[in-house]
Amino acid sequence: MERNNNIPIRNIYYMLSYAYQTLNLAEYKRIGTEKFENVKELYAEILSIGIPVLIRGGLSKDYISVEETSNVIKGKIDINSTIKKNALVNKKIAVVYDEFSENILLNQIIKATLVYLSRSTKIAQKKRRLFYGLLPYFTKVSDVELDLKLWKNVRYNRQNIRYQFIVDVCRYLYEQLLFDESTASQMMKKAQDEQRLSSLYEKFIYAFFKRETKYKVSHPQIKWMVDDEFTDALPMMQTDLVLQNNKKTLIVDAKFYSENMVARFEGGAAKHKSSNLYQIFTYINNWKKEPDEMVAGMLLYAKTTALNQPNHTYHIKGNQIIVASLDLQQDFSSIKEDLLAYVNHWDKGTGSLSR
Repeated sequence: MERNNNIPIRNIYYMLSYAYQTLNLAEYKRIGTEKFENVKELYAEILSIGIPVLIRGGLSKDYISVEETSNVIKGKIDINSTIKKNALVNKKIAVVYDEFSENILLNQIIKATLVYLSRSTKIAQKKRRLFYGLLPYFTKVSDVELDLKLWKNVRYNRQNIRYQFIVDVCRYLYEQLLFDESTASQMMKKAQDEQRLSSLYEKFIYAFFKRETKYKVSHPQIKWMVDDEFTDALPMMQTDLVLQNNKKTLIVDAKFYSENMVARFEGGAAKHKSSNLYQIFTYINNWKKEPDEMVAGMLLYAKTTALNQPNHTYHIKGNQIIVASLDLQQDFSSIKEDLLAYVNHWDKGTGSLSR
């Protein structure tokens, strides 16, 4: 059975460090020197440090709509609600007004997470007490039932972007504990782990090249090159990463699967997944090239334990397509060396695709 989710906890910490610049703050430095038995301990430790940091900086506030019956006119009068509630009997009216409050979704998620963690037997007692001790700072925040659907409504802006790391880790830890406590099959748990690590892998790859190289790094959408401007129902082409240097462009698609190559029958030759090659080839051919611009593509897989790993360079119709696999179980310094070698292989024709 192929696997790629058995990543050392230390490497997950480094991946988080790149994906979220916040983790480089002084308060988190000691985490990098500690040893954790499992990823739950890592997430819990991050939250035990990060939530107090948020609190010290002041909980974010925003304008929220408030509806109430009052004997003081403020905001807008809701005539219909006033009549339905028969508020005039008590010499009151229903009003709707905006209030600058910390009772916003981001704070509600953190409070609900603290409640959940303070009661979870999967968390060490010392940590449970710490999380419980943080709840008084959220007394003005409404209680909500913790549910994965909450995260779908989260929106970030310049004022609340400092919340992103903590709110994401809240989700990572909640998902981990939720599946541990549920009766879901082992296969379901592995699928969930793969999905969560896949998202982190994409963020890490993007942040790594942004920080460690001098290339122009972006992740734009690619528009279809249609002949008549009709694009209804065409799927969106969202890149994971694009590296640019002068007249050279590399479109990278990060892939994190339990299987990187497939065989039609047991014992047959392992082949690349055709859908992935079609995808990167389509990206290359729809990229709006500048005069003399050279465009290449890369499928960057997370290595599995299978014997055959995708490490090839193809030239198809004048396009270079690199297929590489990155071993996330090796020492992190080697991970960095491999990533830089892959880019050198594209940009300068040097570097190796495999060790």
